[in-house]
Amino acid sequence: MLDKTDKMIIATLTEDGRASVESVAQAVGLSPTPTRRRIRQLEEAGIIRGIRAEIDADKCGLELAIYVFIKLLNRDRATISQFEARIMSLPEIQRCDLITGPHDYILTLRLAGMKDYNRYLRDVLAELPGISGIETSIVIGKVKDRPHLPLDAV
Repeated sequence: MLDKTDKMIIATLTEDGRASVESVAQAVGLSPTPTRRRIRQLEEAGIIRGIRAEIDADKCGLELAIYVFIKLLNRDRATISQFEARIMSLPEIQRCDLITGPHDYILTLRLAGMKDYNRYLRDVLAELPGISGIETSIVIGKVKDRPHLPLDAV
């Protein structure tokens, strides 16, 4: 279980992944040595899985954010395995989650524009194995984008 100091370390690194051990230590009220040890323990436990750059997709020319809801024909192991293996090979798909409700998966994509999505829908998504239905929602505006976990609620 995470204690208050671990949560503060995670919050500090979430805010600034490039923060030095010394600045993290100062933020959480520890010296660098125990802070470094705690960070290493969080990494070894798989709680901290890596530090990544946060990229502005719009500024990279990927202005269209799309949610694609997928329904499979069958939920047998072979269909699921084939579908998920194919999804893993598609770089345009940023995220794929198995969900409850009327759909089986939700995909998150970033593309340059609607013409690109039209092509992608016809040439890639429609050809995925085992699909019985595809529904799309286009993101028209961002209301909140917070990479932080609500660890203070735990």
